[in-house]
Amino acid sequence: MSKLGQIAAEVGVSANTVLRVLRSENKEVWPSAAKRADEIRKAAQKIGYLPNGSARAMRKGKFNAIALVLSTDMGRSYLPNDLFNGIHDAINKLSMRMIVSKLGDKELTNERLMPAVLREWSCDGLLINYTDRVPQQMVRLIEKFHIPSIWINRKQANEAVYFDDFAAAREATGRLLKLGHKRITYLDFLAKETWSATHYSRTDRYAGYAETMREAGFVPTPREQFAGVPVADRLAATCQLLRGEGSPTAIIGYDAGPRIMHAATVVGLKVPQQLSVLTFGPATSSSQDQGEGFIGWRMGQMGLPGELAGHHAVEMLMQKIGSRDKAIPSVVLPLKFDSGDTCGPAPAEA
Repeated sequence: MSKLGQIAAEVGVSANTVLRVLRSENKEVWPSAAKRADEIRKAAQKIGYLPNGSARAMRKGKFNAIALVLSTDMGRSYLPNDLFNGIHDAINKLSMRMIVSKLGDKELTNERLMPAVLREWSCDGLLINYTDRVPQQMVRLIEKFHIPSIWINRKQANEAVYFDDFAAAREATGRLLKLGHKRITYLDFLAKETWSATHYSRTDRYAGYAETMREAGFVPTPREQFAGVPVADRLAATCQLLRGEGSPTAIIGYDAGPRIMHAATVVGLKVPQQLSVLTFGPATSSSQDQGEGFIGWRMGQMGLPGELAGHHAVEMLMQKIGSRDKAIPSVVLPLKFDSGDTCGPAPAEA
């Protein structure tokens, strides 16, 4: 006899009644019905029986779960804590589950896997944190099979949440110019041959900086100047920059604030009295927690609102699940300036 039959026989009800109770589909208005339901649950617990939730969800076509898709190449799936927490908290608020899956390009472009991905993962839609070098076949399959999906930190017109890095770089440069800085260097060591395939933020941040410098009548740092310096040589290259003739009074770094601060210490420059440093990073990281990495100093930065991005992504995905064929306009989020302890007026001699 099946476990379902055992419970039905012990309580003296039909198997269908047992299923309705265990699926929370039974009305328990009368005391007698509530008592019978309690007996059924206790009998089921005693023999360790649970109804097959996945099978039921497949029949109904709804799993009450969302999948967060990451690349196996973590360089293409930047996932800071605040972004993850924003996604998690928004899903949890909806009383839904989150499934996290890392896949390589081979799986994501598989003509047989993608159509079945929702069923195989028991989820209703995808949050895709796959930020650059996205296989076009993957995009085509998602569109072809109408898989409800929202992209995170990918720049496109619809079905995405991303950051306004161009405007953020303009603001960062403008604030340093207002502080009297004229020699503002933009620092990014990304190799030139990867520019066309890299994340949009690398192009947009430099473009925002360069445009603002030219509007102010200054010559921006050529993007090629630091391109392709090997990782092992970047500290030495930064030190050389700070020691050179006409060295900058301010640096905007694509990232790597700790390296810039270290280089300033090595060459004997005081921050921010002789050198201002401004970079980009998760908004929550410009608080005291991050500052402890610089012996109590807070890094000046343009903060990426990852938590807010996570909330927007979940909200948009729920809209997409409700109407698969309707285009959901992308949400573009501004970055927040925080001068921290590393941005100050240009030195008088400059």
